[in-house]
Amino acid sequence: MKAAVVGLGIGHAHCAGYLQSPHAELAAVCDLMPGRLARVGGTFEAGSMTELRRLYPQEILARRWEEIGVRTFTSLEELLEDPGIEIVSLCTPDHTHAELAVRILRSGRHLLMEKPLALSLPQAEAVGRALSDSGSVLAVDYEFRLNPAIRQLRRLIEEGITGEVEAFTLYHFRRPFKRDKWQKWIQRRESSGGLIVEETSHWLDLLRFLTGREVASLSCRTNDRIHPDFDFEDIAFIQGSLSAGGIFQISHALSGFDFSLNLAVHGRKATAWCHLKDNPASRLDDLQSSYCALVAWGDSNRGPEAADSRVYGAEALEPQSIKDFAMDFARCIAEGRRPAAGYEDALRALELALAAREAAAAEGSVSLSAGGSNEDSRL
Repeated sequence: MKAAVVGLGIGHAHCAGYLQSPHAELAAVCDLMPGRLARVGGTFEAGSMTELRRLYPQEILARRWEEIGVRTFTSLEELLEDPGIEIVSLCTPDHTHAELAVRILRSGRHLLMEKPLALSLPQAEAVGRALSDSGSVLAVDYEFRLNPAIRQLRRLIEEGITGEVEAFTLYHFRRPFKRDKWQKWIQRRESSGGLIVEETSHWLDLLRFLTGREVASLSCRTNDRIHPDFDFEDIAFIQGSLSAGGIFQISHALSGFDFSLNLAVHGRKATAWCHLKDNPASRLDDLQSSYCALVAWGDSNRGPEAADSRVYGAEALEPQSIKDFAMDFARCIAEGRRPAAGYEDALRALELALAAREAAAAEGSVSLSAGGSNEDSRL
């Protein structure tokens, strides 16, 4: 199947995936910035998204896209005129997702989108209608679902090692969003959705993915006084209750000088803990460890000598997980399987993110129905 990638920022991870996929061929790329279309490594030469460079064989970075058999476009409409393209990865700024997704689906292509699905529920519903009418396959890149450390955490729950889940906690300490985005779109709530929609939706998705539970109610508090050039929250604290019992807490901070993502699943039989980094060398552990991810689990009533742990290398870095997601999407289409995260998963993540943002604005709590819609009652 011929694949195209629209947006050569994070889209480079999708390109790398299709170049390596046995089920897809990277046939086209589309971007508005000439430097990105000049050479395969053009984005990196401009100093942007350099962490994705390692996903490519070094020898092709200086080559023109056409030299490796990939056509270049500056218009989605022109790209969609090629009847041979069957898969499109949409990696453009968040506020363009819904409109462009509808166009792509109506053209009959399978679609892999970067998150979020949309910035509002009406936009998301428009994507859903286009999907229903198209017969195409849609996936949204909640790539942590394929991260090997996260998969290990899920296995511990599914195999009953933790016992019934009673609580979920997540703490994300990271550097600010990049300030070199096209027209600084990520720094404005109207074009990115803010911290909670743009990125915390990842953690709300992992909450559902790992626990297998829906959110029954949540509350949220935010602070927006650290980065004045971003017009939305720098820190968000979300907590609430899960369906069928259980509680959760998510702490998300853009105030970091390094990167650390920690998750814990507290079960009746054992607790499982996961730590992910974006570089083996972290100042947060005084450069003492060499792993990229670690999962540890054990009976909370016994000492550390009875616990188990497993470490992961570069295969657990986020860029690799995005590449893996693109490869898995092509495989799912070829084999007729459901993608790792589809429309309903992405819709639910958006609903929860918008509910958290609403709760923060109201300085209260929001109750959610089983279907995901917000109820009017606030506590």
